Amino acid sequence: MEPTSLFSAALGLSTPWSVKDVRFDPATGRLELELGYRRGARFACPHCGAAHQPVHDTEKRQWRHLNFFQYEAYLQAKVPRVRCASCGKTAQVQVPWARANSGFTQLMEALIVTFAKAMPVAQVAQLLHVSDMRIWRVLDFYVEAARALDDQSQVKDLGLDETAARRGHDYITVVHDLEAERLVFATEGRKAEVIGRFADDLEAHGGCAENIRAVCMDMAASYRKGVETELPWAEITFDEFHIIQLVNKAVDEVRRAEVKTEARAQAHPLPVAEGQTAMESSRWRTAL
Repeated sequence: MEPTSLFSAALGLSTPWSVKDVRFDPATGRLELELGYRRGARFACPHCGAAHQPVHDTEKRQWRHLNFFQYEAYLQAKVPRVRCASCGKTAQVQVPWARANSGFTQLMEALIVTFAKAMPVAQVAQLLHVSDMRIWRVLDFYVEAARALDDQSQVKDLGLDETAARRGHDYITVVHDLEAERLVFATEGRKAEVIGRFADDLEAHGGCAENIRAVCMDMAASYRKGVETELPWAEITFDEFHIIQLVNKAVDEVRRAEVKTEARAQAHPLPVAEGQTAMESSRWRTAL
């Protein structure tokens, strides 16, 4: 089998597209696959869908593809534009291996999303030898596409918390659906108004703010104010993690105070009266 036919099959290309040329540079470890369409091929209009529109002109494009073995692979093609006889618009056709305005193939984007679930974006970028911004653009697209389809009509019980976006005071508020155990909303900040943002977003995704019956959160006054204002019918519960954290803090403060008191008592012992124990003497000293 010819290399062009082999790679056409590997890429899953179908008429009118096929691999026209294969170039490999061993010095850079770069594989380039030149794609093309059959002469005389016609395409559907991207705007109105009218079929069999003739090619008006072409524009050369390039997409990063999955590696072939350890070598970086790139697809290159002169992508046709059609001038539609039905709607009168001129537009570039959609290629079957990549979404519009992306520098990656769809398979490469699937790999990026998979990697991003398991490691930081900076690490994904370093692994694939691309910039962080290119990775973020891919993730932004698919997150927005997924959220547009998100149905939050059954969201009733919320978990509300904050996390630091980076060291310092840049905080992000995250809201979870406790029943479905999934993240439903995230936004910058941790002030009371973030609850209003969540309520608006919930309504935009088929949910109803009045259906929220319980909110589990920390003891932040700003969160409590926001819930009481935007979700007044919801029952507030303080999560056990923050309660235990406060109890541990209080116990630790008492422990440190006891250690200091004991240290002072040992450094300056009071005379023990007849019939009085050393512990009783220490307590009298603390009281004094």
